[in-house]
Amino acid sequence: MKRIDSKNLSHWILIVLLGWMAAGCATSGEELRTVIRNEVYPATEINLEKVYGENRGLIILEENATMIHDCYRGGVQRKEEGERLTKEGRWDEARVQLEKSNRFLRIVLKYLPEDEAYRTLYGDQTAIFLPNLLIADNDLKLIAVYRNLGKDDKVAEARSDGQFYLAESLKTVRTEWGYAIKKDFEDESKGK
Repeated sequence: MKRIDSKNLSHWILIVLLGWMAAGCATSGEELRTVIRNEVYPATEINLEKVYGENRGLIILEENATMIHDCYRGGVQRKEEGERLTKEGRWDEARVQLEKSNRFLRIVLKYLPEDEAYRTLYGDQTAIFLPNLLIADNDLKLIAVYRNLGKDDKVAEARSDGQFYLAESLKTVRTEWGYAIKKDFEDESKGK
């Protein structure tokens, strides 16, 4: 009868245990990502004012935007300006700013297509990163702008685009802000 070397047996037991633990860690990590993805971030934690605050500063011009974070920051800055102009009733100027914001943000989405509640920029610095949601919100605002400018042909396009980008956002990050925009789109569709 062949004897089993205790040293070889202990190595095999160690390999089996490590494999079992690694499989358990992979499963629990995936479960953790699912739980995080299903979390709904409250408006007090993720909101437009916080996004504006994180992106204020030196104004990013289209011709100077060379990196993705430049485009994101430029998109947020143009959105903030467009919102201000909308509140003042300066419809054509607001349209220009909101459309510029969407152009900046679509560049971002070519390279980083998913929204993230908090994206690590470098080191331990994070920022709210929601390009899909920002475009959806811009499109919702553009519907009112186009109506005030008498450009009814652009309303359906803005609605369709906005609902698409909203769905893309809610696939990856669920926020109260996103659900509020969804409700606004539903209300807007009923009132058309």
